Amino acid sequence: MNRVGMFCLLVLVSASVLQAHEPAPRIPAETLDDQQREAASFAFDSDERLNWHFIPRERLGLPIKQMSLAQRRAAYALLRSGLSHAGYLKATTIMSLEGILRELEKDRPGNEERRDPEKYWLSVFGTPSTTEPWGWRFEGHHLSLNFSSVAGLTVATTPLFLGANPAEVRTGPHAGQRVLAAEEDLARGLMLSLAEADRKIALLAAEAPEEVFTVPGKPIDLGGPDAAGRTC
Repeated sequence: MNRVGMFCLLVLVSASVLQAHEPAPRIPAETLDDQQREAASFAFDSDERLNWHFIPRERLGLPIKQMSLAQRRAAYALLRSGLSHAGYLKATTIMSLEGILRELEKDRPGNEERRDPEKYWLSVFGTPSTTEPWGWRFEGHHLSLNFSSVAGLTVATTPLFLGANPAEVRTGPHAGQRVLAAEEDLARGLMLSLAEADRKIALLAAEAPEEVFTVPGKPIDLGGPDAAGRTC
Protein backbone atom coordinates (compact mmCIF):
# COMPACT_ATOMS: atom_id res chain seq x y z
CA MET A 1 0.00 0.00 0.00
CA ASN A 2 1.47 3.40 -0.98
CA ARG A 3 1.37 6.49 1.24
CA VAL A 4 -1.89 7.73 -0.25
CA GLY A 5 -3.53 4.34 0.25
CA MET A 6 -2.36 4.30 3.88
CA PHE A 7 -3.72 7.82 4.38
CA CYS A 8 -7.11 6.70 2.98
CA LEU A 9 -7.13 3.79 5.42
CA LEU A 10 -6.34 6.08 8.35
CA VAL A 11 -9.19 8.41 7.40
CA LEU A 12 -11.68 5.54 7.22
CA VAL A 13 -10.56 4.03 10.51
CA SER A 14 -10.57 7.34 12.36
CA ALA A 15 -14.14 7.99 11.18
CA SER A 16 -15.40 4.98 13.13
CA VAL A 17 -13.31 4.88 16.30
CA LEU A 18 -14.16 2.07 18.69
CA GLN A 19 -13.41 2.39 22.39
CA ALA A 20 -14.82 -0.84 23.76
CA HIS A 21 -12.71 -0.76 26.93
CA GLU A 22 -13.94 2.51 28.39
CA PRO A 23 -17.06 2.72 30.56
CA ALA A 24 -19.93 4.67 29.07
CA PRO A 25 -20.35 8.18 30.51
CA ARG A 26 -23.06 8.57 33.09
CA ILE A 27 -25.65 11.31 32.88
CA PRO A 28 -25.19 13.53 35.95
CA ALA A 29 -28.11 13.40 38.35
CA GLU A 30 -30.23 16.44 37.55
CA THR A 31 -34.01 16.52 37.41
CA LEU A 32 -35.68 17.68 34.20
CA ASP A 33 -39.34 18.55 34.10
CA ASP A 34 -41.65 16.48 31.92
CA GLN A 35 -41.49 18.90 28.99
CA GLN A 36 -37.70 19.04 29.04
CA ARG A 37 -37.42 15.27 29.32
CA GLU A 38 -39.73 14.80 26.36
CA ALA A 39 -37.73 17.28 24.28
CA ALA A 40 -34.43 15.56 25.07
CA SER A 41 -35.54 11.93 24.69
CA PHE A 42 -35.66 9.79 21.54
CA ALA A 43 -35.82 6.07 20.82
CA PHE A 44 -32.43 4.52 20.15
CA ASP A 45 -33.53 3.57 16.63
CA SER A 46 -35.10 6.97 15.94
CA ASP A 47 -34.36 8.57 12.57
CA GLU A 48 -33.33 11.65 14.53
CA ARG A 49 -30.20 9.78 15.62
CA LEU A 50 -29.01 9.97 12.01
CA ASN A 51 -30.06 13.61 11.60
CA TRP A 52 -26.74 15.17 12.58
CA HIS A 53 -25.10 18.25 11.13
CA PHE A 54 -22.65 21.01 12.02
CA ILE A 55 -24.33 24.04 10.46
CA PRO A 56 -26.05 26.76 12.56
CA ARG A 57 -29.66 25.56 12.46
CA GLU A 58 -32.52 24.79 14.82
CA ARG A 59 -32.40 21.25 16.19
CA LEU A 60 -34.49 18.77 18.09
CA GLY A 61 -33.40 18.01 21.62
CA LEU A 62 -33.04 20.13 24.74
CA PRO A 63 -31.16 23.40 24.10
CA ILE A 64 -28.62 24.68 26.61
CA LYS A 65 -30.41 28.02 26.40
CA GLN A 66 -33.51 26.54 28.08
CA MET A 67 -31.66 24.88 30.96
CA SER A 68 -31.34 26.14 34.49
CA LEU A 69 -27.85 26.81 35.85
CA ALA A 70 -27.83 23.45 37.65
CA GLN A 71 -29.00 21.66 34.51
CA ARG A 72 -26.30 23.36 32.43
CA ARG A 73 -23.67 22.22 34.88
CA ALA A 74 -25.00 18.68 34.59
CA ALA A 75 -24.99 18.87 30.77
CA TYR A 76 -21.41 20.12 30.69
CA ALA A 77 -20.42 17.41 33.17
CA LEU A 78 -21.86 14.85 30.77
CA LEU A 79 -19.96 16.45 27.89
CA ARG A 80 -16.76 16.40 29.92
CA SER A 81 -17.27 12.72 30.81
CA GLY A 82 -17.22 11.74 27.12
CA LEU A 83 -14.08 13.68 26.16
CA SER A 84 -10.49 14.05 27.21
CA HIS A 85 -9.48 17.27 28.95
CA ALA A 86 -8.08 18.58 25.66
CA GLY A 87 -11.20 17.49 23.77
CA TYR A 88 -13.51 19.20 26.25
CA LEU A 89 -11.46 22.40 26.01
CA LYS A 90 -11.64 22.30 22.19
CA ALA A 91 -15.41 21.70 22.21
CA THR A 92 -16.24 24.51 24.62
CA THR A 93 -13.84 26.92 22.90
CA ILE A 94 -15.53 26.16 19.56
CA MET A 95 -18.82 27.11 21.20
CA SER A 96 -17.32 30.37 22.44
CA LEU A 97 -16.35 31.32 18.87
CA GLU A 98 -20.03 32.05 18.22
CA GLY A 99 -19.63 35.16 20.36
CA ILE A 100 -16.68 36.27 18.24
CA LEU A 101 -18.64 35.61 15.03
CA ARG A 102 -21.53 37.65 16.43
CA GLU A 103 -19.21 40.63 16.80
CA LEU A 104 -17.51 40.12 13.43
CA GLU A 105 -20.88 39.87 11.67
CA LYS A 106 -22.75 42.44 13.78
CA ASP A 107 -24.11 44.25 10.71
CA ARG A 108 -25.66 41.07 9.30
CA PRO A 109 -29.48 40.93 9.75
CA GLY A 110 -30.56 38.34 12.32
CA ASN A 111 -27.02 37.81 13.51
CA GLU A 112 -27.85 38.12 17.22
CA GLU A 113 -30.11 35.07 16.92
CA ARG A 114 -27.91 33.16 14.48
CA ARG A 115 -24.61 33.48 16.35
CA ASP A 116 -25.29 32.37 19.91
CA PRO A 117 -22.88 30.39 22.17
CA GLU A 118 -25.94 28.88 23.89
CA LYS A 119 -27.49 27.39 20.72
CA TYR A 120 -26.30 23.86 21.42
CA TRP A 121 -28.59 20.91 22.02
CA LEU A 122 -28.46 17.75 24.13
CA SER A 123 -30.30 14.63 22.95
CA VAL A 124 -30.50 11.18 24.54
CA PHE A 125 -31.35 8.11 22.46
CA GLY A 126 -32.81 5.17 24.33
CA THR A 127 -32.70 4.75 28.11
CA PRO A 128 -29.29 4.94 29.80
CA SER A 129 -28.52 1.35 30.71
CA THR A 130 -25.68 -1.06 31.47
CA THR A 131 -27.35 -3.80 29.42
CA GLU A 132 -29.31 -2.16 26.58
CA PRO A 133 -28.00 0.04 23.72
CA TRP A 134 -28.35 3.78 24.18
CA GLY A 135 -26.58 6.95 23.11
CA TRP A 136 -26.42 10.70 23.37
CA ARG A 137 -25.53 13.70 21.24
CA PHE A 138 -24.27 17.19 21.96
CA GLU A 139 -24.52 19.39 18.90
CA GLY A 140 -24.59 22.91 17.47
CA HIS A 141 -22.63 25.07 15.03
CA HIS A 142 -19.30 23.44 14.14
CA LEU A 143 -19.76 20.79 16.82
CA SER A 144 -21.38 17.37 16.61
CA LEU A 145 -20.46 14.78 19.23
CA ASN A 146 -22.26 11.42 19.10
CA PHE A 147 -21.74 8.58 21.56
CA SER A 148 -23.23 5.08 21.55
CA SER A 149 -23.10 2.55 24.38
CA VAL A 150 -23.70 -1.20 24.47
CA ALA A 151 -23.51 -3.32 27.63
CA GLY A 152 -22.26 -0.36 29.65
CA LEU A 153 -19.30 0.36 27.37
CA THR A 154 -18.81 3.27 24.99
CA VAL A 155 -18.36 1.39 21.70
CA ALA A 156 -18.65 4.22 19.19
CA THR A 157 -17.84 7.94 19.22
CA THR A 158 -18.96 8.70 15.70
CA PRO A 159 -19.98 10.75 13.82
CA LEU A 160 -17.76 13.37 15.39
CA PHE A 161 -17.20 16.83 13.95
CA LEU A 162 -15.09 19.70 15.28
CA GLY A 163 -14.82 22.89 13.25
CA ALA A 164 -13.58 26.40 13.89
CA ASN A 165 -14.72 29.72 12.46
CA PRO A 166 -12.69 31.83 12.45
CA ALA A 167 -9.86 29.33 12.11
CA GLU A 168 -7.64 32.06 13.55
CA VAL A 169 -8.94 35.01 15.53
CA ARG A 170 -7.26 38.10 14.06
CA THR A 171 -8.56 40.90 16.29
CA GLY A 172 -9.74 41.57 19.82
CA PRO A 173 -8.68 40.06 23.17
CA HIS A 174 -8.48 36.56 21.66
CA ALA A 175 -6.27 37.56 18.73
CA GLY A 176 -4.02 34.70 17.67
CA GLN A 177 -6.32 31.98 19.00
CA ARG A 178 -6.44 28.87 16.77
CA VAL A 179 -8.75 26.27 18.30
CA LEU A 180 -7.74 23.48 15.91
CA ALA A 181 -4.11 24.58 15.47
CA ALA A 182 -2.67 21.14 16.26
CA GLU A 183 -4.87 19.37 13.71
CA GLU A 184 -4.22 21.97 11.01
CA ASP A 185 -0.47 21.95 11.59
CA LEU A 186 -0.34 18.13 11.54
CA ALA A 187 -2.23 18.06 8.23
CA ARG A 188 0.16 20.59 6.69
CA GLY A 189 3.10 18.64 8.04
CA LEU A 190 1.74 15.43 6.51
CA MET A 191 1.40 17.02 3.09
CA LEU A 192 4.91 18.46 3.27
CA SER A 193 6.30 15.05 4.24
CA LEU A 194 5.04 13.42 1.03
CA ALA A 195 7.21 13.01 -2.01
CA GLU A 196 6.23 15.39 -4.80
CA ALA A 197 4.57 12.64 -6.87
CA ASP A 198 2.52 11.43 -3.87
CA ARG A 199 1.60 14.99 -2.94
CA LYS A 200 0.10 15.54 -6.40
CA ILE A 201 -2.05 12.42 -5.96
CA ALA A 202 -3.15 13.43 -2.45
CA LEU A 203 -4.01 17.02 -3.37
CA LEU A 204 -7.75 17.38 -3.99
CA ALA A 205 -7.69 21.00 -5.16
CA ALA A 206 -5.12 23.77 -5.50
CA GLU A 207 -7.41 26.10 -3.56
CA ALA A 208 -9.40 25.24 -0.46
CA PRO A 209 -13.16 24.90 -1.05
CA GLU A 210 -15.39 27.66 0.27
CA GLU A 211 -17.31 25.16 2.38
CA VAL A 212 -16.69 21.79 4.04
CA PHE A 213 -15.81 19.26 1.34
CA THR A 214 -18.00 16.44 2.71
CA VAL A 215 -21.31 16.95 4.50
CA PRO A 216 -23.95 14.57 5.96
CA GLY A 217 -26.11 13.01 3.27
CA LYS A 218 -23.64 13.71 0.49
CA PRO A 219 -21.69 10.83 -1.12
CA ILE A 220 -18.05 10.89 -0.06
CA ASP A 221 -15.83 11.39 -3.08
CA LEU A 222 -12.29 12.41 -2.21
CA GLY A 223 -10.99 12.34 -5.75
CA GLY A 224 -9.82 9.83 -8.33
CA PRO A 225 -8.33 6.38 -7.83
CA ASP A 226 -4.83 6.03 -6.42
CA ALA A 227 -1.95 4.34 -8.20
CA ALA A 228 -3.37 0.86 -7.50
CA GLY A 229 -6.77 1.77 -8.96
CA ARG A 230 -8.51 2.08 -5.59
CA THR A 231 -10.77 4.99 -4.69
CA CYS A 232 -10.28 6.51 -1.26
